Amino acid sequence: MLPPNAHYQNALGDIAREHFQHEGCYYIDMWPVSGILFIIVSPHIANQVHAHPDISMQRPQLLPRFFKPIAGGPNMFDMREHDWKPWRAIFSKAFSAEHVVSLIPDMVDETIVYSETLKNFAERKEMFQLDLTTLRFTIDVIGKTILYVDNPAVHFSPQGRTANHVKRNAHLGAQKGYNVLADCMLSQIRWHQANAETNPFEYLNLVRKTVHWWNGRQMDRYISDELSKRYKEYKADHEGKRTKAIVDLVLQSYIPEQLGLDPKNSEDDLDPSFRAFAVNQIRLFVFVGHDSTSSTICYILYLLYSNPETLSLIRQEHDDVLGTSLTELPAILKSQPFLINDLSYTTAVIKEALRLFPPGGCSRAGQSTVALLSDSGQKCPTGDVEAVFTVHTELQRSPVYWPRPDAFLPERWLVKPGHELYPIKGAYRAFEIGPRNCVAQGFVMTELKVVLACLVRQFDFSPAYEEFDSLNHQKRRAKVATYRGERAYQIEEGAAHPADHYPCRVSIRKRG
Repeated sequence: MLPPNAHYQNALGDIAREHFQHEGCYYIDMWPVSGILFIIVSPHIANQVHAHPDISMQRPQLLPRFFKPIAGGPNMFDMREHDWKPWRAIFSKAFSAEHVVSLIPDMVDETIVYSETLKNFAERKEMFQLDLTTLRFTIDVIGKTILYVDNPAVHFSPQGRTANHVKRNAHLGAQKGYNVLADCMLSQIRWHQANAETNPFEYLNLVRKTVHWWNGRQMDRYISDELSKRYKEYKADHEGKRTKAIVDLVLQSYIPEQLGLDPKNSEDDLDPSFRAFAVNQIRLFVFVGHDSTSSTICYILYLLYSNPETLSLIRQEHDDVLGTSLTELPAILKSQPFLINDLSYTTAVIKEALRLFPPGGCSRAGQSTVALLSDSGQKCPTGDVEAVFTVHTELQRSPVYWPRPDAFLPERWLVKPGHELYPIKGAYRAFEIGPRNCVAQGFVMTELKVVLACLVRQFDFSPAYEEFDSLNHQKRRAKVATYRGERAYQIEEGAAHPADHYPCRVSIRKRG
């Protein structure tokens, strides 16, 4: 049995494990919520999907309905292939390896604020939900990537442009207080339900629809105002240095192409249809840039502090590569950001945590021209299915493809081909594989390494589920409170998150 709030992927994975383990796939009719789904839990079948040109790029029709409350409309995640390709090329600039390294000082600054919050919890000896705290941290990090200003901006007075240049603050500041964009997005996700846009009964939930409408309106206004400011700055200083912030990349793609090469001759305001499109993309990046990252940080810390030997090894690597002084660490990371690339064991820890607790799955639109071959050799047509869905939670823990599948073994990612732990091709899909993989995976991996470098030698974490459950009457009454023996099972709240947002306690580590 499943806990009532367990992620829906767990149920799909259980069906596969109990009935279709050797086929690696099955069909399931989801009426009346949606149509027929083709479920994949085999790396061999998943590899066929991303390698086939007719299906690898196509998103299912149900995906835009899922993302509507989050992004507000058509966005890069659910676009059809011909619309998606040029935007993928544009946004890739924001997540190039060189640019990501340049963002490490900002990541360090936000992590310092995050550390101070954790210190306050430690000093008060207070139980808290780590995921809720971490969400505000990760939204601040992605906020700087989306809205970052690294060159002086032209100041506009009521009388027009002045000669003075000022540095505009593009920091959300969600860790320290309320921010319209951050808090409305966090609220939007809390109210989001995976099947709300496909289940006809959910249209009766007027409270959810009202909250989504209000949050969407506030986010749209906030982003639209920022776009207008940047547009005026671009026109006034069109020869100045351009940033790789998401908001600037969107405008840079628009102005030369739509309005000619000279921004001075451009319109006074953005085209309304382009403005709406740009707002959707920025809302999308706010969501994908923080939600799953927060969950991953929680699961990494949970796994590390449940495995003392692994924790000791990662701490030793940080001492060896970054030095033993925590006081000097921020300055070291800022002045020598490429040191992050030398943390090979830390990278293995992150990948293993993402294997055990992937934040999402992968969906593609079925095609009449595509029949996939099951592990048992049977042809499986996809033309009449609503979606081809790869369930990462089961694929990445399946005993068919992974030795010791439930064990936390970062060594899997350090052994050489031929070793029994060496992963099967395509069995690890945390960022997906193929042309529509995660555009920001380099950014996410770097952020996670920075966070771990700053936290694991400074703090000790311990789960507080028993304490949380004793205070929560609903949990005490629940007949099932674990999934496969795991209390920190995954729930659906945008991405997959730890149950009850991982209640824990934190203390400041005493270094011998």
